[in-house]
Amino acid sequence: MNYSFGQRSQTALSWVNTHLLRPSRHYLGWLLDLVATEYCFRLQRRSIRQILEATRQLPQNLHLEGTNICNAKCVFCAYPQMERAKETMPMEQFRRIVDEYVAMGGKYVSLTPIVGDPFVDRDLFQRLDDLYQRPQIEGFDFYTNGILMKRQLSEKLLRYGDKLHIQVSWGGFDRQTYHAIMGVDYFDLVRRNIEAFIEAKRKAGSSMRFSLALRCPPSNWVGDFWEQCQHYIQEGLLDLQKVVMFDSWAGKVDGEALKNVGLEAVLPPYKRGACELLFRKPVVLANGKVNACACRDVEAELIIGDLNESSLAEIWTGHAIDELIDRHERGDFPDVCKRCTWYTSIYNPRKCNARINKAALAAMRE
Repeated sequence: MNYSFGQRSQTALSWVNTHLLRPSRHYLGWLLDLVATEYCFRLQRRSIRQILEATRQLPQNLHLEGTNICNAKCVFCAYPQMERAKETMPMEQFRRIVDEYVAMGGKYVSLTPIVGDPFVDRDLFQRLDDLYQRPQIEGFDFYTNGILMKRQLSEKLLRYGDKLHIQVSWGGFDRQTYHAIMGVDYFDLVRRNIEAFIEAKRKAGSSMRFSLALRCPPSNWVGDFWEQCQHYIQEGLLDLQKVVMFDSWAGKVDGEALKNVGLEAVLPPYKRGACELLFRKPVVLANGKVNACACRDVEAELIIGDLNESSLAEIWTGHAIDELIDRHERGDFPDVCKRCTWYTSIYNPRKCNARINKAALAAMRE
């Protein structure tokens, strides 16, 4: 009797949270975004743009698409729906691009492509070696699903020390949930890979940062591997990135598909002015073309130049990126940007995902 009452109470509370409290928080947040963004757009626009134009002389983090090929079919990712050609960047082109980025004063490189897994890239360790040996490059990172992060690779990865940050997208703390979210039945394999890497890290006394990016609902944060991860965290061997909201990848990812596995879709954001990603996060595709957005433009619709024809510096300060920013400022968003739910306005001080917004706000206060 008591169990039945408790069970019904828990179900009722869950319903209230899902259908009343959570939507209310979302809509309140959207309204606050609108007010804050409009205030800054109307009253602080010139000062914000001046600061951002100064910071835009150099990409804060250059993304390089070693490959756009993946070995998973994650429900939260647009890779299964990607239509553009699958490619791998030649190593000589990679070196030339990094040369140009370093010449501009660049310090940070990400080997996370728009979609794809770095371990599928046959030249991954050559790329890591190249970045590690450059004193100008202070850090590099990548996300991976961990499927090919085999035990025997642990020592090779650890030799890059605290210059490298590895982040593993983790789809669930039981086999069924993991399979449903990641689209592949590799729960046990990836768990073993993670455990082997952490044990090697402990043995080596390495300070390399290693993270699990949780791509599963909070209700799944239970079980023996979850408890094991808590011990790793206490030892300083692991940290967690708790991802609780998932976007549509400009319409490529279905909200119902997310809901079916317990993931929560973000609401369409309030859009006013340029997206902050246009100021800080380009990606060089495997074919040498430069795309203005490294995050959600899976079909590469925002091409701003080709490194086979122009230098990185010329492209990043060129007409195409300026025109794209101006289009955003006028509210004339390209189709992929209209569909995007990952957009964050440069005028929204509530969503300081980038250092550029913080810099702008600090300057306004001075």
